[in-house]
Amino acid sequence: MPGSPEGIALAAHYRLGDAEVAVVANQIMQRGPVQPPAPDPVPAEPSSPEVRTALTVVLPCYNEAERLPGTLRAHLRQLSWVAGEVEVLVVDDGSTDATRAVAEAVAAMDPRVRVLGHRPNRGKGFAVRAGMLAGRGDLIVFADADGSYGPGDLRRVVEALAEAPVAIGARTEAATGPLVRQAASRGFNLAIRGLLGLPFPDTQSGLKGFRRAAARAIFSRTRLDGFAFDVEVLFLAGQLGLDVAQVGVQARECEGSKVRVAADAQRMLRDAWAVRRLATSGAYGGLPAGHGQPRAASN
Repeated sequence: MPGSPEGIALAAHYRLGDAEVAVVANQIMQRGPVQPPAPDPVPAEPSSPEVRTALTVVLPCYNEAERLPGTLRAHLRQLSWVAGEVEVLVVDDGSTDATRAVAEAVAAMDPRVRVLGHRPNRGKGFAVRAGMLAGRGDLIVFADADGSYGPGDLRRVVEALAEAPVAIGARTEAATGPLVRQAASRGFNLAIRGLLGLPFPDTQSGLKGFRRAAARAIFSRTRLDGFAFDVEVLFLAGQLGLDVAQVGVQARECEGSKVRVAADAQRMLRDAWAVRRLATSGAYGGLPAGHGQPRAASN
Protein backbone atom coordinates (compact mmCIF):
# COMPACT_ATOMS: atom_id res chain seq x y z
CA MET A 1 0.00 0.00 0.00
CA PRO A 2 2.75 2.61 0.70
CA GLY A 3 3.65 2.86 -3.01
CA SER A 4 0.09 2.74 -4.28
CA PRO A 5 -2.14 5.70 -5.10
CA GLU A 6 -4.24 4.74 -2.07
CA GLY A 7 -1.17 4.91 0.16
CA ILE A 8 -0.16 8.28 -1.23
CA ALA A 9 -3.62 9.71 -0.69
CA LEU A 10 -3.76 8.30 2.85
CA ALA A 11 -0.42 9.88 3.73
CA ALA A 12 -1.77 13.24 2.67
CA HIS A 13 -4.50 13.14 5.33
CA TYR A 14 -2.03 13.88 8.08
CA ARG A 15 0.45 16.61 8.93
CA LEU A 16 3.87 15.15 8.26
CA GLY A 17 6.28 14.46 11.08
CA ASP A 18 10.05 14.24 10.60
CA ALA A 19 10.05 10.48 10.06
CA GLU A 20 7.28 10.65 7.46
CA VAL A 21 8.80 13.27 5.20
CA ALA A 22 11.26 10.93 3.46
CA VAL A 23 8.58 8.35 2.69
CA VAL A 24 6.06 10.79 1.32
CA ALA A 25 8.67 12.76 -0.62
CA ASN A 26 9.62 9.57 -2.43
CA GLN A 27 6.00 8.85 -3.23
CA ILE A 28 5.01 12.26 -4.56
CA MET A 29 8.16 12.89 -6.62
CA GLN A 30 7.72 10.10 -9.14
CA ARG A 31 10.66 9.37 -11.42
CA GLY A 32 8.07 9.09 -14.16
CA PRO A 33 4.40 10.05 -14.30
CA VAL A 34 1.96 7.82 -12.43
CA GLN A 35 0.10 7.38 -15.71
CA PRO A 36 1.40 8.12 -19.21
CA PRO A 37 0.42 11.65 -20.19
CA ALA A 38 -1.81 12.00 -23.20
CA PRO A 39 -0.74 14.40 -25.97
CA ASP A 40 -3.02 16.96 -24.31
CA PRO A 41 -3.21 17.06 -20.49
CA VAL A 42 -6.03 14.93 -19.09
CA PRO A 43 -7.86 16.57 -16.17
CA ALA A 44 -7.82 14.49 -12.99
CA GLU A 45 -10.89 14.07 -10.85
CA PRO A 46 -11.52 16.98 -8.46
CA SER A 47 -9.64 16.54 -5.22
CA SER A 48 -11.48 15.27 -2.18
CA PRO A 49 -11.65 17.77 0.70
CA GLU A 50 -10.22 15.05 2.97
CA VAL A 51 -7.01 14.70 0.90
CA ARG A 52 -4.13 16.83 2.16
CA THR A 53 -1.81 18.38 -0.38
CA ALA A 54 1.62 16.89 0.25
CA LEU A 55 3.65 19.16 -2.03
CA THR A 56 3.28 22.70 -3.42
CA VAL A 57 5.69 23.93 -6.10
CA VAL A 58 5.64 27.74 -6.32
CA LEU A 59 6.70 29.34 -9.62
CA PRO A 60 7.07 33.15 -9.29
CA CYS A 61 6.70 34.75 -12.73
CA TYR A 62 7.28 38.09 -14.35
CA ASN A 63 6.91 38.20 -18.15
CA GLU A 64 7.56 34.46 -18.58
CA ALA A 65 4.92 33.71 -21.25
CA GLU A 66 7.49 32.09 -23.54
CA ARG A 67 9.41 29.98 -21.02
CA LEU A 68 6.66 29.08 -18.54
CA PRO A 69 4.96 26.38 -20.68
CA GLY A 70 8.19 24.39 -20.97
CA THR A 71 8.87 24.67 -17.24
CA LEU A 72 5.34 23.55 -16.37
CA ARG A 73 5.52 20.67 -18.84
CA ALA A 74 8.83 19.41 -17.42
CA HIS A 75 7.67 19.45 -13.79
CA LEU A 76 4.13 18.19 -14.34
CA ARG A 77 5.43 15.13 -16.20
CA GLN A 78 7.34 14.09 -13.08
CA LEU A 79 4.81 14.91 -10.37
CA SER A 80 2.09 12.63 -9.02
CA TRP A 81 -1.21 12.62 -10.93
CA VAL A 82 -3.20 11.66 -7.82
CA ALA A 83 -5.98 14.22 -7.41
CA GLY A 84 -5.10 16.78 -4.75
CA GLU A 85 -1.72 15.24 -3.92
CA VAL A 86 0.41 18.00 -5.43
CA GLU A 87 -0.14 21.52 -6.71
CA VAL A 88 1.91 23.80 -8.90
CA LEU A 89 1.16 27.38 -7.87
CA VAL A 90 2.00 29.97 -10.53
CA VAL A 91 2.29 33.48 -9.06
CA ASP A 92 2.11 36.17 -11.73
CA ASP A 93 3.95 39.24 -10.45
CA GLY A 94 2.17 41.91 -12.50
CA SER A 95 3.38 40.66 -15.90
CA THR A 96 2.81 42.88 -18.91
CA ASP A 97 2.87 39.98 -21.38
CA ALA A 98 0.62 36.91 -21.65
CA THR A 99 2.09 35.09 -18.63
CA ARG A 100 -1.19 34.95 -16.70
CA ALA A 101 -3.21 33.88 -19.73
CA VAL A 102 -0.73 31.09 -20.45
CA ALA A 103 -0.81 29.89 -16.84
CA GLU A 104 -4.61 29.97 -16.69
CA ALA A 105 -4.85 28.04 -19.95
CA VAL A 106 -2.70 25.27 -18.46
CA ALA A 107 -4.68 25.37 -15.20
CA ALA A 108 -7.93 24.91 -17.13
CA MET A 109 -6.54 21.65 -18.55
CA ASP A 110 -4.67 20.34 -15.51
CA PRO A 111 -6.21 20.72 -12.02
CA ARG A 112 -2.81 20.37 -10.39
CA VAL A 113 -2.04 23.93 -11.54
CA ARG A 114 -3.34 26.95 -9.64
CA VAL A 115 -2.76 30.61 -10.54
CA LEU A 116 -2.39 33.67 -8.33
CA GLY A 117 -1.72 37.18 -9.56
CA HIS A 118 -1.36 40.76 -8.44
CA ARG A 119 -0.68 44.18 -9.96
CA PRO A 120 1.49 46.10 -10.25
CA ASN A 121 4.81 44.28 -10.37
CA ARG A 122 6.19 44.12 -6.82
CA GLY A 123 9.31 41.97 -7.14
CA LYS A 124 10.33 38.34 -6.84
CA GLY A 125 10.41 38.43 -3.05
CA PHE A 126 6.79 39.58 -2.92
CA ALA A 127 5.70 36.90 -5.41
CA VAL A 128 7.49 34.12 -3.54
CA ARG A 129 6.05 35.26 -0.21
CA ALA A 130 2.53 35.29 -1.67
CA GLY A 131 2.98 31.78 -3.02
CA MET A 132 4.58 30.35 0.10
CA LEU A 133 1.79 31.67 2.33
CA ALA A 134 -0.94 30.52 -0.08
CA GLY A 135 0.54 27.05 -0.67
CA ARG A 136 -1.48 24.14 0.67
CA GLY A 137 1.32 21.58 0.78
CA ASP A 138 2.98 19.96 3.76
CA LEU A 139 6.18 20.64 1.79
CA ILE A 140 6.46 23.91 -0.16
CA VAL A 141 9.22 24.54 -2.70
CA PHE A 142 9.80 27.55 -4.92
CA ALA A 143 11.69 27.33 -8.20
CA ASP A 144 12.55 29.77 -10.97
CA ALA A 145 9.92 29.77 -13.71
CA ASP A 146 12.49 30.07 -16.49
CA GLY A 147 13.41 26.39 -16.31
CA SER A 148 16.84 26.91 -14.73
CA TYR A 149 16.21 23.93 -12.43
CA GLY A 150 14.92 20.61 -13.69
CA PRO A 151 12.72 17.99 -12.03
CA GLY A 152 15.79 16.12 -10.76
CA ASP A 153 16.96 19.18 -8.82
CA LEU A 154 13.45 19.64 -7.43
CA ARG A 155 13.37 16.01 -6.31
CA ARG A 156 16.68 16.35 -4.45
CA VAL A 157 15.50 19.43 -2.57
CA VAL A 158 12.22 17.71 -1.62
CA GLU A 159 14.09 14.63 -0.40
CA ALA A 160 16.44 16.80 1.68
CA LEU A 161 13.44 18.05 3.66
CA ALA A 162 13.54 14.68 5.40
CA GLU A 163 16.75 15.87 7.07
CA ALA A 164 16.00 19.52 7.80
CA PRO A 165 13.00 21.88 7.82
CA VAL A 166 14.67 24.05 5.15
CA ALA A 167 16.59 22.84 2.08
CA ILE A 168 18.32 25.07 -0.45
CA GLY A 169 19.91 24.42 -3.82
CA ALA A 170 23.64 25.11 -4.01
CA ARG A 171 24.82 25.67 -7.57
CA THR A 172 28.09 24.13 -8.67
CA GLU A 173 30.60 26.73 -9.82
CA ALA A 174 30.51 25.44 -13.39
CA ALA A 175 26.78 26.07 -13.58
CA THR A 176 26.60 29.61 -12.28
CA GLY A 177 26.90 31.37 -15.64
CA PRO A 178 29.35 33.93 -17.07
CA LEU A 179 32.56 34.77 -15.22
CA VAL A 180 31.36 38.29 -14.41
CA ARG A 181 28.27 36.90 -12.70
CA GLN A 182 30.32 34.24 -10.87
CA ALA A 183 32.67 36.92 -9.53
CA ALA A 184 29.77 39.17 -8.51
CA SER A 185 28.05 36.25 -6.80
CA ARG A 186 31.17 35.32 -4.82
CA GLY A 187 31.71 38.94 -3.80
CA PHE A 188 28.08 39.29 -2.74
CA ASN A 189 28.20 36.12 -0.65
CA LEU A 190 31.39 37.25 1.10
CA ALA A 191 29.72 40.57 1.93
CA ILE A 192 26.64 38.76 3.22
CA ARG A 193 28.77 36.60 5.49
CA GLY A 194 30.25 39.74 6.99
CA LEU A 195 26.96 41.59 7.36
CA LEU A 196 24.66 38.80 8.53
CA GLY A 197 26.89 35.85 9.37
CA LEU A 198 25.29 33.52 6.81
CA PRO A 199 27.52 30.46 6.27
CA PHE A 200 26.20 29.51 2.81
CA PRO A 201 28.36 29.64 -0.34
CA ASP A 202 25.25 30.21 -2.46
CA THR A 203 22.43 32.27 -0.95
CA GLN A 204 20.81 33.24 -4.27
CA SER A 205 19.90 29.88 -5.79
CA GLY A 206 16.33 30.06 -7.11
CA LEU A 207 15.39 26.67 -5.69
CA LYS A 208 14.52 26.40 -2.00
CA GLY A 209 12.18 24.13 -0.03
CA PHE A 210 10.48 24.27 3.34
CA ARG A 211 8.34 22.15 5.58
CA ARG A 212 5.01 23.88 6.01
CA ALA A 213 5.58 25.11 9.57
CA ALA A 214 9.00 26.53 8.63
CA ALA A 215 7.54 28.28 5.57
CA ARG A 216 4.82 29.91 7.67
CA ALA A 217 7.25 30.97 10.40
CA ILE A 218 9.71 32.52 7.94
CA PHE A 219 7.53 34.07 5.24
CA SER A 220 5.04 35.59 7.67
CA ARG A 221 7.98 37.72 8.86
CA THR A 222 9.75 38.60 5.59
CA ARG A 223 9.69 42.21 4.41
CA LEU A 224 11.89 42.41 1.31
CA ASP A 225 10.25 42.34 -2.12
CA GLY A 226 13.38 42.31 -4.31
CA PHE A 227 16.01 39.72 -5.24
CA ALA A 228 17.71 39.92 -1.82
CA PHE A 229 14.71 38.27 -0.19
CA ASP A 230 16.71 34.99 -0.19
CA VAL A 231 19.16 36.53 2.27
CA GLU A 232 16.32 37.63 4.54
CA VAL A 233 14.81 34.13 4.40
CA LEU A 234 18.07 32.46 5.43
CA PHE A 235 18.71 35.05 8.14
CA LEU A 236 15.26 34.40 9.61
CA ALA A 237 15.86 30.64 9.45
CA GLY A 238 18.87 31.22 11.68
CA GLN A 239 16.96 33.46 14.06
CA LEU A 240 14.29 30.76 14.35
CA GLY A 241 16.89 28.06 15.04
CA LEU A 242 16.08 26.06 11.89
CA ASP A 243 18.58 23.68 10.31
CA VAL A 244 19.21 24.29 6.60
CA ALA A 245 20.25 21.44 4.28
CA GLN A 246 22.32 22.33 1.21
CA VAL A 247 21.73 20.31 -1.95
CA GLY A 248 23.98 20.34 -5.01
CA VAL A 249 22.03 21.43 -8.10
CA GLN A 250 22.91 22.09 -11.73
CA ALA A 251 21.41 25.41 -12.75
CA ARG A 252 20.97 25.84 -16.50
CA GLU A 253 21.88 29.24 -17.93
CA CYS A 254 18.75 30.57 -19.64
CA GLU A 255 18.54 33.30 -22.24
CA GLY A 256 16.66 36.42 -21.25
CA SER A 257 17.84 36.54 -17.64
CA LYS A 258 16.40 39.49 -15.74
CA VAL A 259 19.46 39.77 -13.47
CA ARG A 260 21.61 42.87 -14.08
CA VAL A 261 24.86 42.08 -12.32
CA ALA A 262 26.13 45.52 -11.23
CA ALA A 263 22.82 47.22 -10.46
CA ASP A 264 21.26 44.20 -8.78
CA ALA A 265 24.37 43.50 -6.66
CA GLN A 266 24.30 47.07 -5.32
CA ARG A 267 20.58 46.89 -4.59
CA MET A 268 20.93 43.51 -2.87
CA LEU A 269 23.70 44.84 -0.64
CA ARG A 270 21.46 47.73 0.37
CA ASP A 271 18.70 45.23 1.13
CA ALA A 272 21.11 43.16 3.23
CA TRP A 273 21.82 46.27 5.30
CA ALA A 274 18.05 46.69 5.58
CA VAL A 275 17.75 43.17 7.03
CA ARG A 276 20.32 44.04 9.66
CA ARG A 277 18.49 47.27 10.52
CA LEU A 278 15.11 45.51 10.68
CA ALA A 279 16.54 42.87 13.01
CA THR A 280 18.14 45.49 15.25
CA SER A 281 14.90 47.48 15.46
CA GLY A 282 12.85 44.41 16.38
CA ALA A 283 10.72 44.68 13.23
CA TYR A 284 10.71 40.90 12.73
CA GLY A 285 9.10 40.42 16.14
CA GLY A 286 8.39 37.24 18.05
CA LEU A 287 11.77 35.61 17.38
CA PRO A 288 12.96 33.14 20.01
CA ALA A 289 15.93 34.25 22.09
CA GLY A 290 19.30 32.56 21.90
CA HIS A 291 19.49 31.87 18.17
CA GLY A 292 21.68 33.45 15.53
CA GLN A 293 23.36 31.89 12.54
CA PRO A 294 21.46 29.11 10.72
CA ARG A 295 22.95 25.67 11.12
CA ALA A 296 24.04 24.59 7.64
CA ALA A 297 24.29 20.94 6.69
CA SER A 298 25.30 19.59 3.26
CA ASN A 299 23.22 16.86 1.64
